[in-house]
Amino acid sequence: MPRRPAGGQGDAHMIKWLLSAAAVLLAQPALLAAQDCTVERARYVLRVPDEEDQWQLAFIPARHMASPASDLYLRLTTPQRRYWFTLSVSQGYGGIAVLPVGEPVAGSDPRDLAGSDGPGQGIDPEILATLRLLAFDRELHVANDPPRAGDPAPHAIMLPELGQTLWYSPGALTEDPAAERDPMPRGLFRLAGCGAAEAAVGE
Repeated sequence: MPRRPAGGQGDAHMIKWLLSAAAVLLAQPALLAAQDCTVERARYVLRVPDEEDQWQLAFIPARHMASPASDLYLRLTTPQRRYWFTLSVSQGYGGIAVLPVGEPVAGSDPRDLAGSDGPGQGIDPEILATLRLLAFDRELHVANDPPRAGDPAPHAIMLPELGQTLWYSPGALTEDPAAERDPMPRGLFRLAGCGAAEAAVGE
């Protein structure tokens, strides 16, 4: 399982971001009113005020198990490209992590971009530390385990440090050889819609 960095100044910054996230959620009654949406049907959007660009998240069903922790892939769509991840969970207080893979297609498993020695073993520790996912329910509790198909959709998602890797090392998260700096703002991905689930991908 991926290891987590020891506490310190980074944890203090994380607490500040979580408090900010809670304040935003409490100010969004429409967000908290969403009901009867399963995670594979949910669509999440992160926007910057007064700008047209948006960043989108979706959980895509896998034909079998995308990882030992979940039967879903996570797809991040930025104004530049798509990134795909599997979901992982650490023992103890580690929480949920996302691990980069190549784009899945029907009939074959995606390439593991985290390395061939096991989940996360090939990732630079500084990059690994940025691959955390926080999933909030309507009471602002953070999920301990990754979602699976059929689970209620989280009301908001946060990838609090992923923007750091998209800025400095986007090539670690994609098979695109031309990948360059991909700025993503810090903020909440808000539940923006609930439609039909996409077709399952992978082996």
